Amino acid sequence: MDFKNIIYEKKDRIAKITLNRPHKMNALNDGLLYDLERALEEADQDDEVRVVILTGAGKAFSAGYDLSEEEWLLTNPESHGKYPTVLPEGTRRRVTDMVRGDQRRWQWYERIWNLSKPTIAQVNGHCLAGGCYLQMLCDLAIASENATFGHPGQRRFGGVTGMPLWIWLLGARKAKELLFTGNTIDAKEAERIGLVNKVVSADKLEEEVNSLAQQIASIPPDAVGLLKQALNTTLDIMGMGTTFRYLSHMHAFTSFVQREDS
Repeated sequence: MDFKNIIYEKKDRIAKITLNRPHKMNALNDGLLYDLERALEEADQDDEVRVVILTGAGKAFSAGYDLSEEEWLLTNPESHGKYPTVLPEGTRRRVTDMVRGDQRRWQWYERIWNLSKPTIAQVNGHCLAGGCYLQMLCDLAIASENATFGHPGQRRFGGVTGMPLWIWLLGARKAKELLFTGNTIDAKEAERIGLVNKVVSADKLEEEVNSLAQQIASIPPDAVGLLKQALNTTLDIMGMGTTFRYLSHMHAFTSFVQREDS
C-alpha cells in the first residue's frame, strides 16, 4: 500500500508508523489522517503484526492540527473531508454539518483507541493539541527528554477538546489546570502525572520503545488482544465511550462561540 504522508515499516512482528510531514512538524491534515487510518487498518488486519508503534519524523511527534490557511478548506478527495480540522475565521457552517464532522472525527479516535493490537507512542519533540490526543489514544507512551506536551491552542480557540482522555489519564485537577490555561509541560512532568509511561534520553528512545514492543510481541497475541478489549470495555462501562460521543457534539458547538477578538 502506498502512502504520501506516513512511512509504514514492518519488522519482527512490529509495525512502525511514522508521521512524515517533518517540514510542518507532522501537523495533522486530511491527507495525513487518511493515510494513518489506512496504515492502522493494514496493521490491524495483518496476523504477523502483534504491536504497532506510532512516531513522528524529524523534530516533533506532532504539533497538532494543521491550521495554515492553505489547509483550512483542503480535503483529500478520496476521504471526502472525513477528517475536518477548522474553518477560516468568519466562515459559517450549519450546526448539523459541524456535529456530523466532529462525530466522524471521534469515531476515528475511537478506532485508534480500540485497535485490536497494542499501540505504543514513541514521542519525540513537540506533542501538542491534536498530536497530544493522538499519543493519548495509544495504549502506552515513551517520550524523549526533549518532548513537550499540552494544548496551547486552548488560548486561541477554546473548545471542549479531548476531555475524557485528559481526565481518565491525569485526573480532574491536572486536566483542568492544563486545559484552562493552555500551558505546556516537559517530559518529566508528563511522566510524573501519568501522561506517558517513561522518559528516556533522545538517543535511547527508539531502543527503549523497541524493547517494550518486543516484550509485548512475545506474549500470545490472543491473550494480549483479549486483555486490551477487557480493559477498554471496563473504561467503556465507566462511561468513556459515552463521553466520547457526547463531546463530539459539544466540541462542534464550541465552533460557534463568539470570540472576544472577532
